[in-house]
Parts: sequence; structure tokens; C-alpha cells
Amino acid sequence: MNTFIHLATASLLMMFISPWVFAQTPAQGDGIVTLGGQVIDSACGLEATTSDQTIEMVPEPIGRLLRHARGVIQPFQLRLVNCSLSRPDPSRPDANLPDWQHLRVTFDGPRDREGRSFAVFGGSQGVALHITDAAGQESVPGVPMALYPLAEGDMTLHYTLRLVGNGLPMAAGSHSVAVKFKLEYF
Repeated sequence: MNTFIHLATASLLMMFISPWVFAQTPAQGDGIVTLGGQVIDSACGLEATTSDQTIEMVPEPIGRLLRHARGVIQPFQLRLVNCSLSRPDPSRPDANLPDWQHLRVTFDGPRDREGRSFAVFGGSQGVALHITDAAGQESVPGVPMALYPLAEGDMTLHYTLRLVGNGLPMAAGSHSVAVKFKLEYF
């Protein structure tokens, strides 16, 4: 039974470039470039290898899940890089806004176990995916987790995944789930 989790971030600067060249008059060097994107105010960058992750969990025997109602812990990390606590004020040169102090992470995706865990899809049945931070706080889909203090430089946020029973009869098979995450700075 393999579990794949795909984490997608809402905290990256995205820019799309698509050239349009009109076929009416094939002039050399003429064209239109359309840019779209989003500029965000962010204290940290997200390491490229952590913005999109595929995590393959070890196969879980149904017997273990039935006995313990939860699977083996699988760690994963979000690595924040180049964190800067100072915030220049874009509307006033040589002025600063209050420093960044905290970070909040929200995981979101399909819900199971009355909204307490993430639903998995595929051939298996009777399991959901659960995320916990290093302090033991459980992630609830769509609900922001507790504030985490920001530090200058690089930071690594540690989490664990595990399968949990969802009350339905268990059936063997593979499954997957896509979980998004959002980083907010305060």
C-alpha cells in the first residue's frame, strides 16, 4: 500500500510568459509578451525541493492498522531559506514596517474523519492521512496551525504523516492524496 502526498505551495512567486505573434504581417522582431503573476510580501523563500514533494510511504499491513488504528510515522520537512525579519515599507523610502515575528502553516485538501484528517483516494479503504507538527499539534484540513516563531536565515519545519483508520472496513490497495499548504507571515 503506497501513499503519495503532493504538497503544493501558495507562497511562491509565479510568473507566466507567453509570446503571441500575429500571422497577418510576418514582421521580424514584432510580437507581444503577456506577463501575469503575483508579487507577495514574504519573510522567507521556500527551498525549491520542498515546494513540490512526492512522499512515498512504506506499505502498511492491514493487521497492524487494525491493531493500532494508525500506521507508521513518515517524516517530511518544509525548508525555509533566506528568512529576513525586517520589512521595508514600499510606500515610504527609508522606512520600515514592524518586523516579521511569526509564521503560520495551513494544510488543506479533501477531508475525512469528520474533517479531522485528509481523505485518500484509490483502491484502499478504511484509512485517512493525518499530519502532525514537531510539537505534536495535529493539522486539521483548512485550519491554520499555531503560530511558529520566525528566525533570521534558514529554518526547517518538521512534520510527520501517518495513516489512521477512518471507521470504514479496511481493504488493501494503493492510494494517494494531494495536500496543499499555505505559509503566512505576521
